Amino acid sequence: MQIKKFVADNAQEAIKKVRDELGDNAVIIHTKKIKTKGIFGISSKEKVEVLAALEQEDVDNKNSIPQKTQTEELNKSTKIPNKPKKEYTIDSYNSYNRSKDVSEINEQIQELKNMMMKINNKVNINFNNDINSKHGFKENYELLERIGLSKDLIEDIFSNIEDNYFDYEDFIKHIKKYFIERFKKYDSESVDFDGKVNIFVGTTGVGKTTTLAKLASHQVLKNDKKVGFLTLDTYRISAVDQLKIYADILNAPLEVAYDLDDVSYSIQRLKNRDTIFVDTAGRSHKNKEHMKELKQFINCFNQKNIFLVLNANWHIEDIKEIVQNYSFLDDYKIIITKIDETSRVGVILDIIYNFGKEIKYVTYGQNVPDDIEEFHIEKIVDYILGGGDSGSSL
Repeated sequence: MQIKKFVADNAQEAIKKVRDELGDNAVIIHTKKIKTKGIFGISSKEKVEVLAALEQEDVDNKNSIPQKTQTEELNKSTKIPNKPKKEYTIDSYNSYNRSKDVSEINEQIQELKNMMMKINNKVNINFNNDINSKHGFKENYELLERIGLSKDLIEDIFSNIEDNYFDYEDFIKHIKKYFIERFKKYDSESVDFDGKVNIFVGTTGVGKTTTLAKLASHQVLKNDKKVGFLTLDTYRISAVDQLKIYADILNAPLEVAYDLDDVSYSIQRLKNRDTIFVDTAGRSHKNKEHMKELKQFINCFNQKNIFLVLNANWHIEDIKEIVQNYSFLDDYKIIITKIDETSRVGVILDIIYNFGKEIKYVTYGQNVPDDIEEFHIEKIVDYILGGGDSGSSL
């Protein structure tokens, strides 16, 4: 592999130098802006430095090396090959061993090419040059930002994309296919509520009580199940009152627990129910004492579903912090609420990308028992790419 550094006034000129000297098969490994030094060491004009590489086979073709010379070199298996000049190879990376199987070497070469393509594409993201503008790169990048995708996920998308997808319509088709193929395994199956204690956890104001009521209503109205309610949210009187209204409508008993002893007693009183829905206190995820109490409560049950409720209005960095603080949960499912209150619904895809957890439901309004649906990747991708506005529906 031939590696060479190029310096020019801007990215376009640097890339032109690469193509003129190394040809169209060259791969850009690294690009950065540098300050050149003027007289007396004083910094002067800002320039662009590009590190480019050319595969050895392309170097050979470019220099028209006779095939016979290559064959003779490969037949020297009993001799230790001369160490190539340091400035033209990456010995430590290739770890070239002539005794390796040819297919294994080819796999490594292909893997290197793929890696170089991804690096090259990621580097290009940082440039606002004529090539990107011509292909609508900037517009497509900004589209992904507008729908709420993080920089990490956007870069991952572009590192797996080729130039012919920069056309807007092809680009939309590509990213739709990308999301569906990559996240299809997280498509949810229906939750089994029978015989389970269903515990809803999450921070203040995320919509746990309303979401819980929607799912309980479905069990009563659609599946003809007997449900019971238990609330641990004794910090807000309004929370107990709200749940009592739903319990009365569904003709379901409601228990209020103030400590772990109360919990055991309450569960015993609800033992004749087909399924129990538990509302926990929506206090800050940074409250360590509250998290300790919640963990003790959850550990009381074997047959349980745990639902971590997250708000679609949050930034992915905030969600990362929240999920980290709930890391004591051995297993849980995710519910995303309030997707109707934001135009940046793409955060849902970032949640899957970052945590690899199943999203079971999404909610999009306050109506009980409506405004909730099971999560399906194809439907949510269509909704997100449709803009996530009132004109788009799940």
